Amino acid sequence: MANSLTAASPTYWSKNAGRKFYKTTIFKSICDFSEEANLGDGRIAERPYRSDVVAEDYTKGTALTAQDLTYTSDQLTLDQQYSLLMYVDDIDKLQNKYNTVRLWSEEAGQRIGVKFDAKVLYESINATSTVDASNLGGTSGEGITLTTSNIAQVFGEINEALDNYDVPEEERFTTLSPVMYNYLWQFIGGKESMLGDKTGETGMIGRYGGLKLFKSNNVCSEARWTPADNPSNTATITIEGITFTFVSTIGTTAGNILQTTSLAVTIDNLVALINAGGVGDETNYVSLSTANKRTVQNWVAVDGTTYFLVRFKGVANPTVASSEVLDTWDAKWEYQNILAGRKNAISAAIQTNGDMGIIDTQMASTVSAGKRGTNVMPLLVGGVKTFNQGKNELVRVKVRTDS
Repeated sequence: MANSLTAASPTYWSKNAGRKFYKTTIFKSICDFSEEANLGDGRIAERPYRSDVVAEDYTKGTALTAQDLTYTSDQLTLDQQYSLLMYVDDIDKLQNKYNTVRLWSEEAGQRIGVKFDAKVLYESINATSTVDASNLGGTSGEGITLTTSNIAQVFGEINEALDNYDVPEEERFTTLSPVMYNYLWQFIGGKESMLGDKTGETGMIGRYGGLKLFKSNNVCSEARWTPADNPSNTATITIEGITFTFVSTIGTTAGNILQTTSLAVTIDNLVALINAGGVGDETNYVSLSTANKRTVQNWVAVDGTTYFLVRFKGVANPTVASSEVLDTWDAKWEYQNILAGRKNAISAAIQTNGDMGIIDTQMASTVSAGKRGTNVMPLLVGGVKTFNQGKNELVRVKVRTDS
């Protein structure tokens, strides 16, 4: 017997489309927005910093030499502009069970907010003080391998760095990536009471070591590729799923990098492609796909002549690989840049303001373009700046991602 009854079984659609989760943004909790009021129009907020004067001994009747007084320009520029374009046809509006425009507009606002938050957390790179493996008995510059035995010392080192610049204790904070939070949680034995009371500040999970704790999966990370020599023809490296191929003849394949006779020049070409947002000159490096361009816009490449370093805004645990065994991505150079310091050390300003808070969303009919539908385009215009003094109030903590 072979029954065939499936056609009699109805399909019922859920009342809700599938849920999505987004990274928690903490920039509103840790940034100073005092310059924002001055930027209802314009593009730049100027906050010059002053030279230091030094107290010296004075001898009665003996003239002192006047100390030079100098102001130095220091500017917050509204140079961050984030947007995306979505189109929904009128037929889909009529026939879709769900409110497609609303659902994707809400997601767009979340994605743009996360991108701005990643820019803020990238300011760890500008910190005057660094806590790395050398503070815990290791090698200078390398990342810390976290354990339950050293996590408390990391907090002590952060506080010492801030003490050295007289940062007020009551204003101190640190971000916690998931791996850092995990080791702290194990160290305190899961006793949430040891983290104290939480406030209403977004992302705050308590206090430890006198520091307010903000948990974030949006921290900056970096990785270093050190080739043994100039890559061979067709050798590849893969970063966050994007393949870059070194070739002796450039061709037209996305991500091709001209492999010259000089390692330094080859690295120059790789750095140039990434820092151009994946847009190639088609002579020394070939443009990436549209999707991959959107990814590398959140990267910053650094040319080390004999090595290549890439930083990732908003990626806590990057994935990297190389086709040549001797061209290494060494784990000691792959770490998260955890941001710690004084609240309000980083300044931010957002010029857009709409129904979704920091995002201004506009919708327009596409009839004039011959399509019955709506274009939806959100926009954020803002800027992030760690002014001169603020750099002394920040600490960069290097935590190995393989912790």
